[in-house]
Amino acid sequence: MHYAFPAWMDDLGHTMVDFPWDIVVWAVVAVIIGSAVFFVLGRRMGAQAFRRETISSSLAVRASKEASSADALKPPPLPNRVGPEQKVTEYGIPTGDSALAQSLGRVGDVVSGFSAEFFLKKAEDVFARTVKAFACADRSMLASVLAPELLEHFTKVLDERAERHEQVHLELRQIERLEYIFATGDKAEEGPCQLGVRIISWQVSYCRDEKGTIVEGTEALTEFRDCWTFEYDMKGQWKIVATRAD
Repeated sequence: MHYAFPAWMDDLGHTMVDFPWDIVVWAVVAVIIGSAVFFVLGRRMGAQAFRRETISSSLAVRASKEASSADALKPPPLPNRVGPEQKVTEYGIPTGDSALAQSLGRVGDVVSGFSAEFFLKKAEDVFARTVKAFACADRSMLASVLAPELLEHFTKVLDERAERHEQVHLELRQIERLEYIFATGDKAEEGPCQLGVRIISWQVSYCRDEKGTIVEGTEALTEFRDCWTFEYDMKGQWKIVATRAD
């Protein structure tokens, strides 16, 4: 049996055959692929951007914390020093018409080139060298500044320390003040010239026995007040003839 199709169906058939289906298919495929690529790449870039921002923020916070921790571990800055590191030594020179001032003036008549202030400065140096020499048993230095009788006494003390194997520690931190306490011998009948000087110093001084036990002195910074007597001998030298605690 043979069917006859209407004319409009024949035209539709020709139209379907002539329609560019391949272009449509490729266009659809292109849209699908483009959408997929945009969706995937867009999300990946968004995630990377968020991660990069998060990492940067985290690093910034961590760096800030590390800096704070580092600052916390650092010691505080030292304060600026104000004034000299050590006080200048004071020299007590009697003035006016006091008896001591007049006695010192007469000493200058007997001892050529004597100066009350210069002598105290020299006594300061001798004091520092003598106490250090006594601490380290420098006998030759002691012999150069001590009178024979006083040197004998010092030598005896050093020998006893050596026998007991004692060790002396001395730090002369500061000589604070030197001042005259007497001046004699400005007249021929009074004998050789003698000058008494009070010396105020700050020291860390102690002595340990062979077991390391402190048997004399203290490790604490201590004020020392000493009275030393200097005598002008026949050789034209000032020697230490007596020392005592004040």
